[in-house]
Formats: sequence, C-alpha cells, structure tokens
Amino acid sequence: MTDPAARNPSAPKRPPILFLLATAFLFSMGMSLVFPVLPFVVAKYVPDVHLQPTVIGWLGAIYALLTFFSSPVLGALSDAYGRRPVLMISLLGSAIGYVIFGIGGSLAMLFLGRGIDGLTAGGLSALFGYVADTTPEEDRGKVFGQIGATVGAGFIIGPAIGGLLSHLGLNAPFYAAAIVCVLNLLWGYFILPESLSSERRTRHFDAAHLNPLKQLRGALELPAVRRLVTVSVLFILPFSLMQVALSLMARDTLHWGPGEVSTVFMVVGVCDIVAQGMLLPILLNRFGDRRVSQLGLTMGVIGMALLALVAVTGQAALLYAGVILFASGEGIFNATLASLLSASASEEAQGRVQGGAQGVQSLANVAGPLAGGAMYSRLGGTPTFAAGAVVVALALAVLTGTRTPGGELHPEATS
Repeated sequence: MTDPAARNPSAPKRPPILFLLATAFLFSMGMSLVFPVLPFVVAKYVPDVHLQPTVIGWLGAIYALLTFFSSPVLGALSDAYGRRPVLMISLLGSAIGYVIFGIGGSLAMLFLGRGIDGLTAGGLSALFGYVADTTPEEDRGKVFGQIGATVGAGFIIGPAIGGLLSHLGLNAPFYAAAIVCVLNLLWGYFILPESLSSERRTRHFDAAHLNPLKQLRGALELPAVRRLVTVSVLFILPFSLMQVALSLMARDTLHWGPGEVSTVFMVVGVCDIVAQGMLLPILLNRFGDRRVSQLGLTMGVIGMALLALVAVTGQAALLYAGVILFASGEGIFNATLASLLSASASEEAQGRVQGGAQGVQSLANVAGPLAGGAMYSRLGGTPTFAAGAVVVALALAVLTGTRTPGGELHPEATS
C-alpha cells in the first residue's frame, strides 16, 4: 500500500473531508436543482407548449455534453497544475453559471448559464484526484463511499431547494446556489492546501490529454465490456429521458407546481440511497452481481410502464409507484455495473475500462434529454414512457445473454 505522505510530504496528513463533501454536494446539486423549476422558467421565454419540452431537453443535453468534455480536461489540468486551482475555478464557474441562469432575460442566457455550469461541473474529477492524493489506499473506498452518498444527497436536496425557494421567485434557487458556491470557494481558499506536489505533476502536457474520445476506445475493445456498456447506455437513456419528461407530465397531467414536482425528485434520491445502502448488500450476498443487476433492470421496466399509465389515468399514486420502482432499480443496477465491468477486464485494464464506460455514459446523458424532450412534445407522456420501458427491457435482454470470456459475468453469478 502507498502512503500519501511518503509520496508527497507537503500534502495534508488528512483530507479536508468536510470541504470535499460540500464541494461534491454542490456539483451534484447543480444538475438536480433546476428540475422542478425548469418547465416554468422555460415557459417564460417559450410560450408554445409544444416547443417547451424540446428546449428543456436541449438545456439538459448541453449541461451533460459540456460536462463530458470538461471532466477529462479539468482532470488533466489538475494533474499538470494541481488540484486546488482547478477546484477553485470550478466553484467560481458554477457560481457564475447560476447567476447568469437566474438573471435570464432570454433563452440564450439560460443556455449560457447551464453551459458554464456544465463546463465547471467536471471539476469533480479533480476532487477525486485530491482524495487519491491524500488518502491511504486502504481508506479510499470509505472516503469515496462518503462522497458517493453525498452526491446522492445532493440529488435529493437539490430539487427540494429548487421547489421551496421557487415560492420566492423562479430565479431565487439559482441565486441561493451561487451564494453557497462563493462561500465554499472562500472556505476552500483559506483552508484547502494543495495535495499534488510539483514533483508528481504531469511534465508533458499537450492536446492529447484534452481528448475525451480516448476514454471511449478503452470501453469498446473487449467484446464483453462492449456488451455491458451497451446495457448501461440502454438504461441511462430512459433515466435521463425521465428527468426531462417527468416534470412536464406532472405539470401537464397532474397540474403540479414546482413544489409538488420537487417531491418526486426527492423520492428518486431517497430510493437511490436506500437501494444502494440497505438493499444492495443483502441482495448481493444472496443472489450475486448478475442476478441483482437483472433485478434492477426488471424493476426499471415495471417502473417505466407505470409512469406510462399516469398520463392516461391521471393518478399521482401511479407516478410515485413508478418513480420508486425505477429509481430503486437504477440504484441497484448502477451499483453492480462497476463490478460486472471489473470482472470482464484484466487487472491492467481496469482504469481504462471504467473511465471509458463513464465517457460513454456521459454521452448517453446527452442523448436522453434530447430524445425525451422531442418525444414528449410530439407524442405526449404515455408513448414516451412506454418507449422507455421497451428500451430498458432491451437492456435486460442484452444483459441476460452477456458472458465474460471466462463464461460468467462474475464469480458470484453462479452462486
């Protein structure tokens, strides 16, 4: 095992965990904060209700696309110039993005605000680098687990903040988020030391370090990995589609406002945390990775099917039931995916495969909002969510037929 202090005597002996958790929370909250209020903000600038879903889809896509490009870029910059300045710039950029979106005034300003926030949300890669620099190898799993739980909490609290503060005005949530980002920036400026010594920084830095497409090649070289990544994409597409279409359907079918819509996304986050933190260990001990991942996809199919019925029946209970099933299935599936990928690659290919898979998943998060917005505007809620159920069912079929070169996805799969 490697001691961070031995590698870098100037690194802090213990990571400033509260700052790192707060920063991870802000990055995750940046994506979820806008969900409850986005349909109502967009409606101010796009009076045509048939065009609103498409615009919302593009706003979600531009955030995900720029995050996809910025993550490897900011990670590479942190390798060359240190973690601290990248984290500081990321927090400042997020604050600027929030303010621009809150000011609004035109559709172009909304896209500019979300674009700046997407570019700087990639600073999460520098945060992970900071943890690796300052945490002994045997403790990293615990710290990364804390950060993962904090990201889930940001997904819960973000919509809640957006819904509650919307009572003060649709721009209030964004101004509040900007203030918190600035306070965290000031906090980090005074208490956060640099973790990466100059001796360990990247010496050779060129355009190749800024090419996110290099991540994709690593995910597609091995046939088993390629099939697992396909399953992941087929599940992410309906999930990101749901993030766009769900708030629109709640507004149009159930006549909910931002406060009511925010409760749905809070349920998504709670289910994700419960599924991964409480249900997953029990299920894995009993059934193994493969069967648990199949269970998660099955729950996703049923959840999407229930959501497809909401627009027909107008029943809020069906909406909550569908969200609970789908979100729980999403938490179970995503938690097992990394293990399945790991079992399908050699030891020396682990980082390349995991990084490449994350890159492909980011691209799926671009396509999902675009497809969700376009389908909802043309077809309505029922066909949109029915199509999502079909795509998840296809993911389940692909996973069921997938094997690693050794024959099984995971050693536990046959237990």
